[in-house]
Amino acid sequence: MPKFNIVISICIFAILLGVTSAIKTQARIIEKNINKKNKKIFLVKRDLRETQLDYSYLSSPGSLSNKIKELALIEYIPMNFSQIYLSYDDFINSQKKITNLKIKNDKKTKKK
Repeated sequence: MPKFNIVISICIFAILLGVTSAIKTQARIIEKNINKKNKKIFLVKRDLRETQLDYSYLSSPGSLSNKIKELALIEYIPMNFSQIYLSYDDFINSQKKITNLKIKNDKKTKKK
């Protein structure tokens, strides 16, 4: 009977050791994911602060009045509706329709 208790104790110890290792591994993976997410959050927060700073500078009354003075000297013309693209794909499709002519070199230019 004492040997039977020792075998059961060793089995229970081995099972608990395996379960502990698995839980520890899963915890490490979760910590790595948390660290990655925290880095992404930090970068987004930093970008948000920079964007807010840019917005506050660009929307200040002094900056706006300077831009209006600069843009008042430029003469704008309206665009045709055919020049306005609703998406990048429309632009690419219209560029594919335009053909480029290549001028072949004459024999005279090759001899020079």
